[in-house]
Amino acid sequence: MTAAFKSLPIIDISLAKDPQTKTQLLADIKDALFRVGFLYLVNHGLEQETEKLMGLLPQAFAAPDSEKAKIDMVTNSHFVGYSKLGAEITARATDIREQFDFGSATTTTNEDTENQQWKRIQGPSLFLPDSIVPGFKDTVTTYIDDMGHLASYFLELVAESLNLPPTSFKEFEGEMNRLKLVKYPPVTADAPSKQGVGPHKDSSGMLTFVLQDSVGGLQVLNSEGEWIDATPIANSFVVNIAQGFEALTGGRCGATTHRVISPANGATRYSIPYFHSVRLNLTLQDINEQLKFIHGKIPEPSDAGKRRVDVPSEFLDPKYSCVSWWCCLRRLGLCPRPRGSSRYARVGSVGIESFLY
Repeated sequence: MTAAFKSLPIIDISLAKDPQTKTQLLADIKDALFRVGFLYLVNHGLEQETEKLMGLLPQAFAAPDSEKAKIDMVTNSHFVGYSKLGAEITARATDIREQFDFGSATTTTNEDTENQQWKRIQGPSLFLPDSIVPGFKDTVTTYIDDMGHLASYFLELVAESLNLPPTSFKEFEGEMNRLKLVKYPPVTADAPSKQGVGPHKDSSGMLTFVLQDSVGGLQVLNSEGEWIDATPIANSFVVNIAQGFEALTGGRCGATTHRVISPANGATRYSIPYFHSVRLNLTLQDINEQLKFIHGKIPEPSDAGKRRVDVPSEFLDPKYSCVSWWCCLRRLGLCPRPRGSSRYARVGSVGIESFLY
């Protein structure tokens, strides 16, 4: 059995431009997918864009509470907007963070029909006005667009690394990619909880691209039960497999459990995760039937036990007939609404009550 990983591999995406270095790059990507499920992506070409957006975060979170309340997610049926400190729950415990959530700029509200209430999660984003944070909307929407192009290109390299045509995953990409701006405040040494975000796997997307500041706190669980630090590397993204991509590969490329520990010593941590989505109308039937050619061509990893089964991949649960139900219910579980406030009284055949843990 392959030894448990002790660090995250570094992938230099610029090596894909040279045929003489691309072959080894694809081999390294494949190894990262099978052995770790996480990697650093460097030389991606978005260094100026990442610096610009990260520079706006302190000002955005320092905005008056009255302005943030105007775009509060708790009153929004598209799960976009602002979430105050402690608003989300992971692994049955409160996350010590506050955040802004956004969707792709081109996404518009969809009218829902019976058994398609999930379409409501595709809707327009909410932004702080330029009078509060100059250039906020333009910077965020441009960043989401840039990340979409980078993620689609990287997915082509991922496909090639798995001996598939570059566009193999193109038809399964979703319309509403998501972005979070996150602030993790410092905690004291004697604080009852140091959970920035509890142990979890990213739920409904293909891949996640996390931009970190220099503070650190992201940790990844290896097969021996050790939490491995994703130590910040300047001008890099931390990229990880989400459960949507895990499903598309028949579980061969599995999502890996990770968490964030709250910063100490008075530091504040900022991060910007981008979630590249899988299309919401993808069904288990699609996965089981339409993707047989993918499953048949992707080899089983030599070390199938590389990740601990501590957080189940509920995305693959047959009770969810469509990706959309799992995605919608997952959001409801993360963001419990005050009693009577939710516009999702019931979502399809699966009630939401069991998800409001």
